[in-house]
Amino acid sequence: MSDEPGKSEELPAVDAVEPPVRLVRRSRVGVPLLFAVAYSGVGFSIYFAIGVVADRGLGLTPLVFLIAGLLFALTTMTYVEGAAMFAERGGSSTFARHAFNELVAFVAGWAILIDYLILIALASLSVSHYLTPVSTHLDDNGIEIVVAGLVIALAAALNIRGSTGKRGERILVGLALGDLLLQLAVIVVGAIVVLHPDRLTAQLDLFSTPSLVDAVYAAVLATLAYAGIEATSNLAPDVEIAPGDLKRVIGVGALGVPLVYAGMAAIALMAVPVVAGPQGPHTELAGRFIEEPVLGVVSAFHPHWLSETMRWLVALVAAPVLVWAANTSMLGLSRHIYVLSTNRQIPSWLGILGRNRGTPHVAILASAVLAFALVLPTDVRFLAGIYAFGAMLTMTIAHLSILRLRVREPDRRRPFSVPLGLRFGAATLPLPTLIAVTMSGLAFISVIAFHAGARWVGGGWMLFGLVAYVIYRRLVEGTSLTKRVSVPSDALTKQAPDVEYASILVPIFGTELDDDIVATAGRLADAEDVGSGGGGPLLEVVYVIAVPLTLPLDAPLPRARVEAAERSLARAREVGEEYDSVRVHTAIIPARSVGAGIVEQARRRWVEAIVIGAEPPTRIRGGAVMGGIGGTRPQEIGDVTEYVLKKAPCRVLLTAPPESVVLEAEAEAAVTAGPGNGTPPPSQDAPAKPAEPTN
Repeated sequence: MSDEPGKSEELPAVDAVEPPVRLVRRSRVGVPLLFAVAYSGVGFSIYFAIGVVADRGLGLTPLVFLIAGLLFALTTMTYVEGAAMFAERGGSSTFARHAFNELVAFVAGWAILIDYLILIALASLSVSHYLTPVSTHLDDNGIEIVVAGLVIALAAALNIRGSTGKRGERILVGLALGDLLLQLAVIVVGAIVVLHPDRLTAQLDLFSTPSLVDAVYAAVLATLAYAGIEATSNLAPDVEIAPGDLKRVIGVGALGVPLVYAGMAAIALMAVPVVAGPQGPHTELAGRFIEEPVLGVVSAFHPHWLSETMRWLVALVAAPVLVWAANTSMLGLSRHIYVLSTNRQIPSWLGILGRNRGTPHVAILASAVLAFALVLPTDVRFLAGIYAFGAMLTMTIAHLSILRLRVREPDRRRPFSVPLGLRFGAATLPLPTLIAVTMSGLAFISVIAFHAGARWVGGGWMLFGLVAYVIYRRLVEGTSLTKRVSVPSDALTKQAPDVEYASILVPIFGTELDDDIVATAGRLADAEDVGSGGGGPLLEVVYVIAVPLTLPLDAPLPRARVEAAERSLARAREVGEEYDSVRVHTAIIPARSVGAGIVEQARRRWVEAIVIGAEPPTRIRGGAVMGGIGGTRPQEIGDVTEYVLKKAPCRVLLTAPPESVVLEAEAEAAVTAGPGNGTPPPSQDAPAKPAEPTN
């Protein structure tokens, strides 16, 4: 292939091209940042999870955290395999899109939304309680709502401003390190001053206190402690790392975090033990300290100076960690809404980007309002139950998606694969994922069965979303419920992009309009500054020949059609070569329909835009039902252009035909229709002009 400007080359029909592999080591950051990202996305939730789990788990709480940790470890492997395969945002929703369809992807994506909202609410609600060493009045009901509102407002402002980058990375690493050191300090100090293992079993009666139902539900609630796995998976396009390092991160994170949490729970139950009460055994971790359980733990340390020192240390670390957790959860939520918008699962205006900052401000503001509404009841137990509903649903869909992809695409490149596979025909199904999907599926059923609030609120949220999805897709967009219809990211910004492209697909049809179409594409490509290493912008000129269904696609094409196509392509090459910096590739493409062939070539060649000529009006004036020009689309848009506009994976520029051609076609249509429908003769020719870019 020649890279010299102005040279044209014959380009045969190409097979699908895999996107460039993104998983490479980034020399400046690497494993420490990824671990910090993962731990900061998960580690903060221990500050409000211990209380709600101990409420039902009682003396079994440390064991419950280990069981939930097993599910967390298995789920981590699932998410890493999926994120490494696609390097796209969206987490389980993206996995479901590739494995199933848009409807299943929406179910997962809608459940993820409510979990993000709950994490923002829980993190912001806990901040004031962890600041009580500063003032004991900060945990008053009215003040905690005000503080939570301020935290949410701060998170929204930071995300609208787009306050990320290198400074954000440093803050992230620092907070993750401080968070981990604090938790280890609580475990070590607690093991010295409150080590009373007998307290863990003092009120424990297997299958009675707690009951089996309570123990199961506590294990489900314990997944709250590992919240943030979706937010971490959303960083797949941002964090680049070698596949070998992924295994080390999984080994340290998926195994180390559950051990830290189980240790924290054991110290907590020894410091604030389960005691008998009028209504049965209980612990103050689920009572007076339910919003600040870690602070309650260190408050029980002795001597008093140690307790006060640890209380201030917890306040100094936990409060900023929770504020940052609300901020990162808001970031994950806004990114997730953006993904749903670009895939037309929710109205695109929800994901629109601001002109100056390029952030989805509408999504952020709407999320802040909803998160604050969840704060108002100040009911941590209620929020934890709803979170468990969404988490178990999304985890189950994620596991099922990975399993289905193993069956559908057994040969797909997987930079990381869940180990211990079992042969199933041509596929290899990972045993850890099979175990995980069973655990998460049963856990989801238990949430529905044992938690009325989660059942009705979570179920209502999902029902509302599904009804809205059906209305939006079928009645507003007029598209399928299951097929992917995406919006280019440029369509979600108010700032008009420069119309310059490095690669353009140019379909031609052997008509007098071909010169104008190629010239328009050449002008756009010639304006693009690709750089010395790119070889110049590229025009992919294709002539699509429709092959009847009675013949295979690889059947020999009619010689006359091939010769006509070659003449048209040769002329297009001459026009394209008039632009010195532009390279021209040409190809004859067999396809079942012209529109489908154009769209397929755009996908395979990864072009940035399609320049296509508008079609002159048809001679049939019977309206859209009879194949003519109806009132629902402009006269320049025929069947081929309409198909390309609806299905193209990139920007489409429509070049209108000269007015003389339009008037001539209308005059012929009037003659065909009979007297009374004539049109005046053409008065002047108008040069071809490109229409506004659309998609």
